[in-house]
Amino acid sequence: MALKANKNINPMKKSPISRPQSLAMSVAERLKAAILKRELSLGEALSEEKIAAAMDVSRTPVREALTILQLQGLITIVPRRGSFVFRPEKEDLQALVEYRLRLELLASELATERAPEALLQSLSKTIETMEKARDNDDTLAYANADTRFHNAFFDHCGNHFFVEAYDIVAGRIAALRAHMSAELGLHRQRTFQEHLEIVEAIKKRDVAALHAVLRTHIAEMEPNYANALQLV
Repeated sequence: MALKANKNINPMKKSPISRPQSLAMSVAERLKAAILKRELSLGEALSEEKIAAAMDVSRTPVREALTILQLQGLITIVPRRGSFVFRPEKEDLQALVEYRLRLELLASELATERAPEALLQSLSKTIETMEKARDNDDTLAYANADTRFHNAFFDHCGNHFFVEAYDIVAGRIAALRAHMSAELGLHRQRTFQEHLEIVEAIKKRDVAALHAVLRTHIAEMEPNYANALQLV
């Protein structure tokens, strides 16, 4: 007897299968965290064998993890030489600052127009963290809060394409900020004051003032980081 087709069943209907995180992705996240926590230095050579032994995995997921981080710009893989934590050349740093500046100006304007209250709440929270980090002379905590401060513009801009565009460089910017924070003293009053000025401009919905502060604030990244990295 032939079975009648069930008209309620749609063979094209999506039914996502829950999958555990891949081992390679787990390794990639641990390596990324090690870079952002300054456990791995900029430009440091990485041994697949040592990483595999430390994480108790085979070399295959380590190799895959390094490829994932290469796509994020955090790892440089040089044929026949090995893998290294990224360390920008002078031209790369210039391009990175230019890219970040143009994106952040647009994202900050959109966030100020579309979600000013939510944006201010996020920024005010990170300002509190910055103050505590300054009081404790904790440059890494300050750098992490600084990263969250600027990411807030993209979190609240209301356009996922801006978020995707910024993700191309977000890891590298966060890593540079973390590694340069001790040398440059990112907890100094000058840079902290600029963050306060950014918040004040958003409170007043003054996009011109916001852009003026951001231009100065972000542009300083290039000479300061170039000096610290001895790229001049």
